[in-house]
Amino acid sequence: MITTPRFAIEQALRTVPFSMSADHVHQAHEIYYLLAGERYYYINQRVYALQKGDLIWISKHDFHRTSNKGSGSHERILINFDESFVATPMPVAPSSDHNPLLLPEKSFLLRPSAEEQRELEHLFRQMLDEYHQEHAYRQMYLQSLLLQLLIRIRRIQSAAPDTIAPERSEKQQRVYSIIEYLHAHYAEKLSLDQLAGHFFISSTYLCRIFKQTTGFTLVEYLQDVRVQQARAYLRETNWKVTSIAEKTGFDSIAHFGRVFKQYTGHTPLQYRKKHQKEQGNGR
Repeated sequence: MITTPRFAIEQALRTVPFSMSADHVHQAHEIYYLLAGERYYYINQRVYALQKGDLIWISKHDFHRTSNKGSGSHERILINFDESFVATPMPVAPSSDHNPLLLPEKSFLLRPSAEEQRELEHLFRQMLDEYHQEHAYRQMYLQSLLLQLLIRIRRIQSAAPDTIAPERSEKQQRVYSIIEYLHAHYAEKLSLDQLAGHFFISSTYLCRIFKQTTGFTLVEYLQDVRVQQARAYLRETNWKVTSIAEKTGFDSIAHFGRVFKQYTGHTPLQYRKKHQKEQGNGR
């Protein structure tokens, strides 16, 4: 099959519970459409409850992941694309309420009407059919379909009376506060008892609501935060691995290496070399 650079679309059906093991980030834009079932979608430390027909726009560089909700069975369509794939020049004038930029700068959740869902799904089917064929002018046609989709999304968004907000129950608000604390203090030696005392709740209750809200245990989430920061240090600095392990709160270089490989599939040095090679090829 002919590959199309800078653009990918896939449809997936999962009949058993599935949760992503860690936050991740792309250098491209992402569109996630839920065809069936329910999902939790986490974007930048906030959780959105998705239902059938919901569409999520994830901007470049926003950390995100999905996790199980309800029965676990779900079907979705996922699109990743680089803005350079869109052939028509993007608006360069300042955006306004009447003429917003075609590519949104912030992530958001849309809840289209039944009619809007049918229109979106028709476009998705056309894109999937074209993507898996080898017709003449394939890339141009995919570009035109993507432009139609982006315009449709922006029109639905502009007609929506209110943005769908993240979940904000009292329990979730408390977990958001804990998450913000972890992101601010990941470099410190943190313990469950210390966190529970800081938020005036029992350690058992803290663990339970954190798992229910995020899909992570507290330890898993803290390790994810530390690994994400370590990845940034490995990409952006020349610090020694031992120094990075210390600055991200790991108690030993061995523990750091083991956890880092578990989350990324690479040792810290392998990750740094891989990134440097990719940067060199991009020049």
